[in-house]
Amino acid sequence: MGRGRPPKTGQIYYLGRLRYRPGIDPPGLQDLLEQLEGAGPARRREILRAALIGGLGQAQAAASTVEDAEVGDLMDDLLGEF
Repeated sequence: MGRGRPPKTGQIYYLGRLRYRPGIDPPGLQDLLEQLEGAGPARRREILRAALIGGLGQAQAAASTVEDAEVGDLMDDLLGEF
């Protein structure tokens, strides 16, 4: 016989400590980390979720560009002799 609330769907991910590295990381990251540091737990989750979802599209576009370049290089190597 179970007690309490049923578990919510999905998996929980715990993020470790993040460090802003001047000269390496973009200044926007420092702004984001400062917002996270000053936010409460619920607001922190929403900020992270929005940042990750927004960055997801950029990451997928960058990955697609890298894949396209790799395929192009492979095709050049294969067909370069003809």
